[in-house]
Amino acid sequence: MEPPINPERFKPFRVLTLDGGGAKGFYTLGVLHESRPMLGKPLHEAFDLIFGTSTGGIIGTLLAIGTPISKIQLPEHVPDVMRPKDKASRSEALKKLGDEIFKKQKFDAVKTGLGVVTTKWVMETPIIFKSDPKQAHGRAATFVPGFGCSLSDAVQASCSAPPLFHEAAAQGRMPQ
Repeated sequence: MEPPINPERFKPFRVLTLDGGGAKGFYTLGVLHESRPMLGKPLHEAFDLIFGTSTGGIIGTLLAIGTPISKIQLPEHVPDVMRPKDKASRSEALKKLGDEIFKKQKFDAVKTGLGVVTTKWVMETPIIFKSDPKQAHGRAATFVPGFGCSLSDAVQASCSAPPLFHEAAAQGRMPQ
């Protein structure tokens, strides 16, 4: 006798992935803004998992905490972060923005699955700050959402590309 079929096994799993690219995020916001009415519900309810890198990490994290797409004001903030001429000032502007937007929220604040992608540059290793133990891939017993980091720290690490920001800005937010 075969075991009964679990309908959850065949349920679609909806993933939204958002890439980086600084000001290219404006295009991402435009597409999401136009797509939102077709979905008929907030984006954090329309997707089971949102993954983002750099600018996509900012947008994805805002969506995951339930921020309506119409309230994401990225175009207003990018010039303030990118205007400074040196890495240290850009890194400080990014930290200030992340802390203003996300306050002290941690990964328990998200309303859907979230992955914020970054790279541990010294080791050339990808790191994904994850929100859900189901994303732990066999390490659920030791899983800590976002490695215990704040949403702001994870987003800053994802945005801190070495040509533009201090590597230390990202590395200080990385899990050990």
